[in-house]
Amino acid sequence: MAHQCHAPGCDKEVPPKMFACRGHWFKLGKKTRDAIWREYRPGQELDKAPSLRYLAVQRFACAELAFKPNDEEAARKSAALMFGAVTYQREAIRQGLGDPLRGLDEEPAP
Repeated sequence: MAHQCHAPGCDKEVPPKMFACRGHWFKLGKKTRDAIWREYRPGQELDKAPSLRYLAVQRFACAELAFKPNDEEAARKSAALMFGAVTYQREAIRQGLGDPLRGLDEEPAP
């Protein structure tokens, strides 16, 4: 099964259970990488049923990768992805699943 890196604009193939190619994975902050693994459920790449918590963290990570200082287009893309992250976050909280993004916004930009 072909699967691409989740970083916006990246077309590198990665194993289905992996979030990103090596280069993009290590561009993410450690807290974000840890959150992706915390929310990942083995097999979700096969049944295509990730949790709301995972989807929130996934969108947050994509927003982090999309952002580039002094780049208006990148900022728009990042903002749209962050909106998706917050939408999933709110739904997870509403359903009593807790806040999947707690603490991630406290990480300094790389």
